[in-house]
Amino acid sequence: MHPSLWLAALAGLVQGVVEWLPVSSKTIITLIFAAGGVSFTNAYVLGLLANFGSFFAALWYFRQEIGLALRGLAHPLAASDDAVILRYLFFATLATGVIGLPIYIAVRHTFSATSATVAMLLIGLLLLVTSWISWRRERLTAKASPGGATATPGLVTSLIVGACQGLAALPGISRSAVTVTPLLLRGHSAKESLRLSFLLDVVALLGAGAVPLALAHGHLSAVQGAGLLPAVVMIVVAAVVSFFTIDAILKLAQRLRSSVLTMAIGLLTLLAAVIIR
Repeated sequence: MHPSLWLAALAGLVQGVVEWLPVSSKTIITLIFAAGGVSFTNAYVLGLLANFGSFFAALWYFRQEIGLALRGLAHPLAASDDAVILRYLFFATLATGVIGLPIYIAVRHTFSATSATVAMLLIGLLLLVTSWISWRRERLTAKASPGGATATPGLVTSLIVGACQGLAALPGISRSAVTVTPLLLRGHSAKESLRLSFLLDVVALLGAGAVPLALAHGHLSAVQGAGLLPAVVMIVVAAVVSFFTIDAILKLAQRLRSSVLTMAIGLLTLLAAVIIR
């Protein structure tokens, strides 16, 4: 297999596993492609493009919940379960767009205007922030009672979770970490917080992959730089791995301690930035 295909397969594997952990998958994929000679700007876009693979897997896994939300379109203001889930997805996604879109544009501008060293320093520092957030999530998960809130979040919680998810547009910030934490703080059980976070991820994954395409921000140049076949391989591998990972992560994520792993990646990124300076 051509080296670029191995690189794409590795990126897809990382996306399929890490997307469902409180570790920033797009950041690791950015570093993988950057190490393979792709510019940081294109590598960042490819990290977003990889989300399409996880999106297809999550869409199938949560097809019943998504179908329920779609049925809520007939009566969006009702108190029924389908309407409540619809409002949660709508308001959280709205807040994500308001916060995340400006961040995405700023990140692209920063990566385009700065050297690889500065970009890696930024990623390393943000990974350390994620490590701290993950550590807080782990502490909250350990304290969360099995009898915590199980109802779908209301308007305030939905907006808070969505705004936090928007911050994940920053390289190094884990979407899972910043959405699970406020759900736990708002009284939801650990299991329910993970389920609600992953359900919201279905929309977020689609947006993360589609926004750069809709804004004509580098999808074509990034794919041309890496190659069409490697991009397809990355998405397919991400979809297959995500499908088999979601269920396992939902059962095991409460016990995983990924804050140390994230900190190690962040420190190694900072070290690499110093070495290549």
